[in-house]
Amino acid sequence: MPGARPAVTALVALTVVDVFHTIVALAAYEHRIGVVTHDGSGTVDMLDTIVPLRELSAAMFCLLFLTLLTAWAGVANWVIRARRTGPPVAPTEPVAWWRMSAIVAVPLNLIAAVQYLSATANGGEYMRTVLAETTLLLVAASVALVTTTTAGIQVVRHTAANQQHTAGARATTA
Repeated sequence: MPGARPAVTALVALTVVDVFHTIVALAAYEHRIGVVTHDGSGTVDMLDTIVPLRELSAAMFCLLFLTLLTAWAGVANWVIRARRTGPPVAPTEPVAWWRMSAIVAVPLNLIAAVQYLSATANGGEYMRTVLAETTLLLVAASVALVTTTTAGIQVVRHTAANQQHTAGARATTA
């Protein structure tokens, strides 16, 4: 089905970039706490000497934003093409799961971003105080996004297979 492969590729790319973005964000967060509160001899500090985490974190955020826009465009293109070439996507279990996971992922990612920005704006001691909740929010947001993209991939593939099967059935009966 036209548009299915780019949509799946964009969703996979978004998943990979989001996971790496989360790892870099957590490393940068821990590094900033470590700079204020201890001697800086940990693994994260070694990574910071190789690649400055402040710059890497900013670059990963930009990459995540671009990948998010690309995934949105790829899925929107797929939806438009799917509606033109065959029956619309039916409200099946995978579609319902995709919608529900998106309803959870979007606000959770926004809450995690606000918490991260708030924590990092208030200094090392405050960041240490809210380390557990900030870390849990970032990880939960990443898991929610990965779940949503995985559900989206299943919907795209399921719909493409159904439309190919329907097109094949029409061809044999015509």
